[in-house]
Order: sequence, then structure tokens, then C-alpha cells
Amino acid sequence: MIVRRRRNYNRIVSPISTDPDRLRALVAAVRDFVLRAKRSLDDEIRSYPTPIPRCDAQFNHAYEQRARLAALLQRIDEATSDAADATEPLRAMAELSTLPAIGETREEEALRARIADALAGVGPQIVASRDRSKVDVTAGGR
Repeated sequence: MIVRRRRNYNRIVSPISTDPDRLRALVAAVRDFVLRAKRSLDDEIRSYPTPIPRCDAQFNHAYEQRARLAALLQRIDEATSDAADATEPLRAMAELSTLPAIGETREEEALRARIADALAGVGPQIVASRDRSKVDVTAGGR
């Protein structure tokens, strides 16, 4: 019997050191993980047996998850552009923590833990909640 642990991602996380190199490395790791997960879903969807009925829950779940990952990849790319402000990479990482588990792998669990540690070291509060579509960043109540 396999017992899967669920973490409570509904929390307010505040104060990663603002070391830009560590932040870039973490954002790159998040991007690589999301890209691999999306490619895996692309392959799964491409090889899914046809015909696919509209009520096929497994296919619909994979399709929706792929769309969420594509949006997150775009968000990460925007967050790492030169025009983005310093909090954008943190928001993009926090956004991953609001998504349901992708594959419940050890790699994903470790990455989510690294994200939580990074967000815990940030001055502004970042609200990462599964039931929110956006991640709120507020600087000390301003």
C-alpha cells in the first residue's frame, strides 16, 4: 500500500536571501521541471488512444494540466525578462505552489520545498493558496 502525503500549500510565507544567483538558479530549476512535465504531458496526449470521448476524465485532466503548465512557463519567461521587476520571479515560483501536484515525484516535492524556503526568506509577503488564481504580493501592508 502506497501512502501519499499531501502538504498544506494554503499559507502565507514571508521573509531566500535575496541572493540573485540563488534566485536565478531556483527559477531555472523550476522552469526546467515545468518544461519536462509539459513535454511528458505532450507525449501522453499525443499517444492517447483514439477516439477520445468528451467525458474521458483522464484525458481531460492531462489536457487541463498541460494548459496550466504552458501558462506557467509563459509566466516564468515573462518574470525573467529584463522588463520584469525583482518580485516577478518570486511570484512565478509561488504560482507553482498554487497548482495541484503534477506527478507527486520526489523531484517535485524537493522543488516545492526549495520554493517554500526561498519564499520564506523574502521581505514582502507572498500569499500562495491553492484556491486562488493569482498570487498576491504585498510589501508590509502598503
